[in-house]
Amino acid sequence: MHPTQNGLFADFVPAPAPAVSKKGFAEMIGVTPGRVSQLIEAGLPVQPNGTIAVKEGVAWVEANTDPARRRAILPGSGASAPAGSSRARRDAADAVTAELKAAKLAGNLIDRRVALRVVESRARMERDSWIAWVNRVGPALAAATGGDIAVIAGELDRSVREHLASLAEIKIERLEA
Repeated sequence: MHPTQNGLFADFVPAPAPAVSKKGFAEMIGVTPGRVSQLIEAGLPVQPNGTIAVKEGVAWVEANTDPARRRAILPGSGASAPAGSSRARRDAADAVTAELKAAKLAGNLIDRRVALRVVESRARMERDSWIAWVNRVGPALAAATGGDIAVIAGELDRSVREHLASLAEIKIERLEA
């Protein structure tokens, strides 16, 4: 599980791609397709159909490239640049970008705007459902208890709206904990 996954997608584990194209492998490891061509010329194993087996390709790169050049290819593989240097920051940003591109190509990302629209739509639907519940239950409760329908419906409406307002005050960050 990716450390940032939680909530609805906590159990989602993307299946690793067994083999990818030269371009896909380049994006996955954070280099250009030209650099992958150089690695192939140097002996990077390629399958008969021209794809590169991810596991074997990464293992080959790890075993056969200079650790100083491997920094951009395999993050965390013994980079020699200081952590605060501009090159290290750029390499880290490139690695994150490559990781995001690979996840996008694999179909493991969702559009933030679409997700927000879905969550907001669901929240509105639940709010409207609770407000409608008052109008549905109020008369039945008044009939069962012999109480005044206006008083009961008014009290239920006030209580439900107060509760919805208190729920709206909860910050999303608190929900993650």
